[in-house]
Amino acid sequence: MTAGIIAIVHPGTASAAGLDINAVDNGACKVTFSMENRTNTTAYTMDYWIDDEPLTGQDYGTGPTGRRPPLTSGVDPSVPQWPGNLYRNNVEPPFHTEQQVNLAEVANLPNPGAATHEVHYRVILGPEANDRIPVAKTTTVTGCGGGGTGSAGSSNFPPLFGS
Repeated sequence: MTAGIIAIVHPGTASAAGLDINAVDNGACKVTFSMENRTNTTAYTMDYWIDDEPLTGQDYGTGPTGRRPPLTSGVDPSVPQWPGNLYRNNVEPPFHTEQQVNLAEVANLPNPGAATHEVHYRVILGPEANDRIPVAKTTTVTGCGGGGTGSAGSSNFPPLFGS
Protein backbone atom coordinates (compact mmCIF):
# COMPACT_ATOMS: atom_id res chain seq x y z
CA MET A 1 0.00 0.00 0.00
CA THR A 2 1.26 3.45 -0.87
CA ALA A 3 0.51 6.46 1.29
CA GLY A 4 -0.03 9.83 -0.34
CA ILE A 5 -0.37 13.42 0.68
CA ILE A 6 -2.95 15.78 -0.70
CA ALA A 7 -2.17 19.48 -0.49
CA ILE A 8 -4.67 22.25 -0.99
CA VAL A 9 -3.07 25.52 -2.00
CA HIS A 10 -4.78 28.92 -1.92
CA PRO A 11 -2.88 31.34 -4.19
CA GLY A 12 -1.87 34.57 -2.48
CA THR A 13 -2.37 33.26 1.03
CA ALA A 14 0.24 32.29 3.57
CA SER A 15 -0.38 30.27 6.69
CA ALA A 16 1.00 28.88 9.92
CA ALA A 17 -0.72 26.67 12.48
CA GLY A 18 -2.55 29.60 14.08
CA LEU A 19 -2.81 32.15 11.26
CA ASP A 20 -3.67 32.59 7.60
CA ILE A 21 -2.91 35.92 5.94
CA ASN A 22 -3.84 37.32 2.57
CA ALA A 23 -3.72 40.52 0.53
CA VAL A 24 -6.09 41.27 -2.33
CA ASP A 25 -5.78 43.89 -5.07
CA ASN A 26 -8.94 46.04 -5.07
CA GLY A 27 -7.90 48.18 -8.05
CA ALA A 28 -7.80 51.98 -7.72
CA CYS A 29 -4.39 51.58 -5.97
CA LYS A 30 -6.02 49.87 -2.96
CA VAL A 31 -5.14 46.60 -1.24
CA THR A 32 -7.06 44.73 1.45
CA PHE A 33 -4.99 42.81 4.00
CA SER A 34 -6.72 40.06 5.98
CA MET A 35 -5.97 37.65 8.80
CA GLU A 36 -7.73 34.46 9.86
CA ASN A 37 -6.67 33.93 13.47
CA ARG A 38 -6.96 30.54 15.19
CA THR A 39 -4.97 31.69 18.23
CA ASN A 40 -6.35 33.24 21.38
CA THR A 41 -4.17 36.36 21.26
CA THR A 42 -4.36 39.74 19.59
CA ALA A 43 -0.56 40.05 19.58
CA TYR A 44 0.16 39.01 15.97
CA THR A 45 0.85 42.02 13.76
CA MET A 46 1.22 42.13 9.99
CA ASP A 47 3.80 44.30 8.28
CA TYR A 48 4.24 45.12 4.60
CA TRP A 49 6.49 46.96 2.20
CA ILE A 50 6.00 48.33 -1.28
CA ASP A 51 8.13 47.52 -4.33
CA ASP A 52 11.82 47.52 -3.43
CA GLU A 53 11.71 49.89 -0.47
CA PRO A 54 14.04 48.94 2.39
CA LEU A 55 12.70 47.66 5.70
CA THR A 56 13.39 50.51 8.10
CA GLY A 57 10.92 49.86 10.92
CA GLN A 58 11.87 48.87 14.44
CA ASP A 59 13.58 45.51 14.95
CA TYR A 60 11.85 43.61 17.76
CA GLY A 61 14.33 40.74 17.52
CA THR A 62 12.95 39.20 14.33
CA GLY A 63 14.48 41.71 11.90
CA PRO A 64 13.48 45.19 10.80
CA THR A 65 9.80 45.68 10.15
CA GLY A 66 8.08 47.30 7.22
CA ARG A 67 5.00 49.47 7.19
CA ARG A 68 2.25 48.41 9.54
CA PRO A 69 -1.38 48.62 8.55
CA PRO A 70 -3.63 48.92 11.57
CA LEU A 71 -4.14 45.13 11.45
CA THR A 72 -3.52 42.76 14.32
CA SER A 73 -4.98 39.36 15.04
CA GLY A 74 -8.50 39.60 16.39
CA VAL A 75 -10.11 37.20 18.85
CA ASP A 76 -13.79 36.48 19.36
CA PRO A 77 -14.93 37.95 22.71
CA SER A 78 -16.10 34.49 23.86
CA VAL A 79 -12.55 33.05 23.62
CA PRO A 80 -10.40 33.25 26.80
CA GLN A 81 -7.40 35.34 25.71
CA TRP A 82 -3.68 34.91 26.21
CA PRO A 83 -1.93 36.26 28.23
CA GLY A 84 -3.79 35.26 31.34
CA ASN A 85 -4.97 31.95 29.88
CA LEU A 86 -3.23 28.99 28.26
CA TYR A 87 -2.03 29.87 24.73
CA ARG A 88 -3.96 28.13 21.95
CA ASN A 89 -3.58 27.97 18.17
CA ASN A 90 -6.54 25.71 17.41
CA VAL A 91 -9.51 28.03 18.02
CA GLU A 92 -12.39 27.30 15.64
CA PRO A 93 -13.83 29.02 13.81
CA PRO A 94 -10.95 31.40 13.07
CA PHE A 95 -11.56 35.10 13.71
CA HIS A 96 -11.39 37.29 10.58
CA THR A 97 -9.91 40.79 10.56
CA GLU A 98 -9.14 42.95 7.56
CA GLN A 99 -7.92 46.42 6.69
CA GLN A 100 -7.87 48.25 3.36
CA VAL A 101 -4.91 50.51 2.53
CA ASN A 102 -4.95 53.10 -0.25
CA LEU A 103 -1.36 53.12 -1.52
CA ALA A 104 -1.93 56.52 -3.15
CA GLU A 105 -2.29 57.94 0.38
CA VAL A 106 0.70 56.32 2.12
CA ALA A 107 3.69 58.47 3.03
CA ASN A 108 6.81 58.14 0.91
CA LEU A 109 5.28 55.86 -1.73
CA PRO A 110 8.15 54.40 -3.77
CA ASN A 111 7.83 54.75 -7.55
CA PRO A 112 4.86 57.15 -7.22
CA GLY A 113 4.27 57.32 -10.99
CA ALA A 114 3.99 53.55 -11.42
CA ALA A 115 0.68 52.07 -12.60
CA THR A 116 1.18 49.01 -10.36
CA HIS A 117 2.99 48.24 -7.12
CA GLU A 118 4.25 44.97 -5.67
CA VAL A 119 3.15 44.70 -2.03
CA HIS A 120 5.00 42.20 0.16
CA TYR A 121 3.44 41.15 3.48
CA ARG A 122 4.11 38.80 6.40
CA VAL A 123 3.75 38.33 10.16
CA ILE A 124 7.02 38.39 12.13
CA LEU A 125 5.57 39.94 15.28
CA GLY A 126 3.76 37.67 17.71
CA PRO A 127 4.37 35.52 20.78
CA GLU A 128 4.86 32.06 19.19
CA ALA A 129 7.39 31.60 16.38
CA ASN A 130 5.48 28.59 15.02
CA ASP A 131 2.43 30.78 14.41
CA ARG A 132 4.28 33.61 12.67
CA ILE A 133 4.55 33.79 8.88
CA PRO A 134 8.10 35.07 8.28
CA VAL A 135 8.32 34.34 4.55
CA ALA A 136 6.72 37.25 2.74
CA LYS A 137 3.96 36.79 0.18
CA THR A 138 3.46 39.28 -2.64
CA THR A 139 0.46 40.71 -4.43
CA THR A 140 0.34 43.21 -7.29
CA VAL A 141 -1.79 46.30 -6.69
CA THR A 142 -3.23 47.92 -9.82
CA GLY A 143 -4.87 51.20 -10.73
CA CYS A 144 -2.15 53.46 -9.37
CA GLY A 145 -0.47 56.53 -10.97
CA GLY A 146 1.13 56.11 -14.37
CA GLY A 147 -0.52 56.37 -17.70
CA GLY A 148 -1.80 59.96 -17.64
CA THR A 149 -1.18 62.47 -20.41
CA GLY A 150 -0.52 65.40 -18.12
CA SER A 151 -3.49 67.25 -19.62
CA ALA A 152 -6.26 68.59 -17.45
CA GLY A 153 -8.71 67.30 -20.06
CA SER A 154 -11.92 69.08 -20.98
CA SER A 155 -13.90 71.30 -18.68
CA ASN A 156 -17.21 73.07 -18.56
CA PHE A 157 -15.54 76.49 -18.25
CA PRO A 158 -15.42 78.89 -21.23
CA PRO A 159 -11.99 79.41 -22.80
CA LEU A 160 -9.95 82.25 -21.26
CA PHE A 161 -8.55 83.57 -24.52
CA GLY A 162 -11.35 82.91 -26.99
CA SER A 163 -11.65 79.99 -29.35
